[in-house]
Amino acid sequence: MRKISSISSLLFLLAFTLFFASNSFAQDAKAGEKIYKANCTACHAWDKKLTGPALQGVTDRVQAGAYGDVDGWLKAWIKDNAKVRASGDAYGNQVYNANAQGAMTAFGFLSDAQLADLVAFLYVGPSKPAVDPNAAAAVATEVVEDSDSDLWMILIVIGIATLIIVIFSGVNRSMKNAANKKEGLPLEDGKSFWEATGNWIQSHKKLSSIIGFFLVLVLAKIGWDALLGIGVYQDYQPKQPIAFPHDLHAGKNEIDCKYCHSSARTSKTSGIPSANVCMNCHKAVTEGSRSGKTEIQKLYDYIGWNPDSMKYMTADGKMRNDTVIEWVKVHNLPDFVYFNHSQHVEVGKVACQKCHGEVEKMQEVKQFSELTMGWCVNCHRETEVNFAGNDYYIKIHEDAKKEFKHKKDFKFTVDKIGGLECAKCHY
Repeated sequence: MRKISSISSLLFLLAFTLFFASNSFAQDAKAGEKIYKANCTACHAWDKKLTGPALQGVTDRVQAGAYGDVDGWLKAWIKDNAKVRASGDAYGNQVYNANAQGAMTAFGFLSDAQLADLVAFLYVGPSKPAVDPNAAAAVATEVVEDSDSDLWMILIVIGIATLIIVIFSGVNRSMKNAANKKEGLPLEDGKSFWEATGNWIQSHKKLSSIIGFFLVLVLAKIGWDALLGIGVYQDYQPKQPIAFPHDLHAGKNEIDCKYCHSSARTSKTSGIPSANVCMNCHKAVTEGSRSGKTEIQKLYDYIGWNPDSMKYMTADGKMRNDTVIEWVKVHNLPDFVYFNHSQHVEVGKVACQKCHGEVEKMQEVKQFSELTMGWCVNCHRETEVNFAGNDYYIKIHEDAKKEFKHKKDFKFTVDKIGGLECAKCHY
């Protein structure tokens, strides 16, 4: 009888193990999706061909050959596709020839763990379709729904485990009654669901305590993450009125961020470039390498430009002023927060990528950083002040040097010159 009880305990733990194992795989695929977006989207879309083939169904198409399995081939190909082709791999050379012998970038810098995450993503694909980003509330709702789905999954697992306990308690009782009947002993009465559950808990006090404590921790973690996620829109990626590939402009063409966002050097905001800036290039460049004429034509329609006659189609022969390109802002700070781009970009010499991520690798720009108060404060505590050729705050720099010069191994970080004062950002 004790054996059956032990089996029910093992099944209960197995249910939890399976749940958290599947949850870990989802986390791997989610991490892989970030790697995909940061490194692969310049050449690959999920469901259509760009420079490289669409990646949807790639795990079904791969012919592993000498690499043994699909995962092994994909990891080798991503890390160094030229090496795979040079080894005489038939499928690798087939892909190469089918795509006009375009050389794929080698991603040898990816770790084994990152490659595993990326391959996990290739099996499951994007986690969800693009969300309508025009309302920030939609993003907040997603956070709540994600945590709710985790909670429901835990409750379902608990329900299944409880059902298993009750079933095995019934089987256990039936076997006991069969033995009692044979020996002429009184039979046990049937127990209700709650009585069976209570009896199981009573007979497995240590295991019940561990499971209960574990459940409390899991629920507390889900609640804590949900609270911390309120107002945090990391990975927010709105659909823009004109598809502007930053990886092509800032990456392949190496256009400086501050060529378009020139006010980042001199003002609080980074600014959105006017159509005049776009036309500096697109009077001549009338067709994109990915979208053809479609997206560039949208620009022409907004400003009234005729690429054939090379003239504006307005009565006065000037750019239209009755339409506005309604770009959707990606990085939003609360109204009570003051942030000055020029102070960071020009004075602090902070690279754009520090806050915005590797925009030169993003096909569509998304919010890279958390942009929370803690994130800003940590940056101020870790970033050293660059004094070389920086006369913006001469007196403050000199006074700070005198105040802290007696300390050994001293790092002159931003917090030493008032970077943690509340009024710097809130006034």
